[in-house]
Amino acid sequence: MKPVVLVLVGLLWLPSTLNAADHEVVVIAVSGLACPFCAYGLEKNLKKLADVDSATVDLAASTVRISIKPGQNADLDAIREAIVNAGFTPGEVRAPEEEE
Repeated sequence: MKPVVLVLVGLLWLPSTLNAADHEVVVIAVSGLACPFCAYGLEKNLKKLADVDSATVDLAASTVRISIKPGQNADLDAIREAIVNAGFTPGEVRAPEEEE
């Protein structure tokens, strides 16, 4: 019985790991972020982009972490433009590993 349960758990877990590999994530430094309302507005602007799956602002680090939809590539020019349109200044783009 245990081997059957382990196989089922493994099969359920497999799609989530495959899907995670398809997600491209970029982290962009953003100047001008001061409050949670600023963060919310920026996240809202970025989520309007066709290739953006999610956007999360880190006020303390002055960065935004952007997850790109599976199978799509990040359009950095469009992302930078959305940041500028929200009233902020985009900075350095780096991989998530460099964020820590």
